[in-house]
Amino acid sequence: MQRKYKCLSQQEFTHESCKLVPIRDEDKYTIMQWRNEQIDILRQKEPLTKEKQEKYFEDVVAKLFEQKQPNQLLFSFLENDILIGYGGLVHIDWESRNAEISFITETKRNSDTKQFINDWNNYLRIIKKVAYLNLIKIYTYAYDIRPNLLPILIENGFIEEARLKNHITIDNKWYDILIHSCFFDSISYRMATKDDVALYFKWANDGEVRNNSFNSTHIDYENHCKWFFSKLSSNKCHFYLFFNMQNEAIGQVRIENTGSETLIGISIDKHFRGKSLSSKMLAKATSAYLNKHSKEKIIAYIKHKNTSSYKSFISAGFIEQEVMNHNGIKSYKLFKRKHD
Repeated sequence: MQRKYKCLSQQEFTHESCKLVPIRDEDKYTIMQWRNEQIDILRQKEPLTKEKQEKYFEDVVAKLFEQKQPNQLLFSFLENDILIGYGGLVHIDWESRNAEISFITETKRNSDTKQFINDWNNYLRIIKKVAYLNLIKIYTYAYDIRPNLLPILIENGFIEEARLKNHITIDNKWYDILIHSCFFDSISYRMATKDDVALYFKWANDGEVRNNSFNSTHIDYENHCKWFFSKLSSNKCHFYLFFNMQNEAIGQVRIENTGSETLIGISIDKHFRGKSLSSKMLAKATSAYLNKHSKEKIIAYIKHKNTSSYKSFISAGFIEQEVMNHNGIKSYKLFKRKHD
């Protein structure tokens, strides 16, 4: 029988073929084996034994399910209902509402960089759904030994909050420790992927979006797919996909360097308009972009009649440069730089 966490209203969390379920007693020896095989990358001082693992599950894990505010929430990580890893939220501070992310996969999958990146991406997407229920911040505490994994954190809305220089030795070599954090104030974002093409198509053809666009023509799905995938493959275009605390997609911000200027656009799902979300989305997306491209200036063109959008951009830190004709339409031209 599957155990349930008393503190959670939802017990299973899924993304495509993967899911997290409350940690199963039947997985304890497999988890022990993985931890012992990967002890060098874990904060584990010595190999686990069956006796120690049994005692841990009996004295610590079993009690987590009955506590109103346990200090950790542990899950078995399944793909097509087969165990491939485990992890959860640990060092939970219920008063400050933050927690550290814990994660480990089956040893062979961990050794395959491509496979691990895929698992890590799927896991982050799911563990964020757990965190949305109660927390406002989750973070990772990791040794800087696999830099190719860091982009996955960034794509999932994490920022590097701290770097502890030469803080740990592995095989007699010093490594930094990195702390990346994701904040759930009222909205959060991740970078869009090819799986989001249909969602973006729905938003692109929304009546209000087309009306506020400088090209109001209805968009064909085939052409949309070609455009969307080409933009995704370009390192000049950045799609920031935003979610509320219930993990519902609420809208998107696109920032693209065209060569002559860096342009920004935004659209909000019709069910979430009028909730003062635009300025927050713009502020988060521009902050993330300018932190990486500090010398660029982001330009927004807004139809003169679209006063609500104008106010959102101003609230997000944009400055009006001029009123002009853009594509033959009277428009505001606004800009934002890193230090404005």
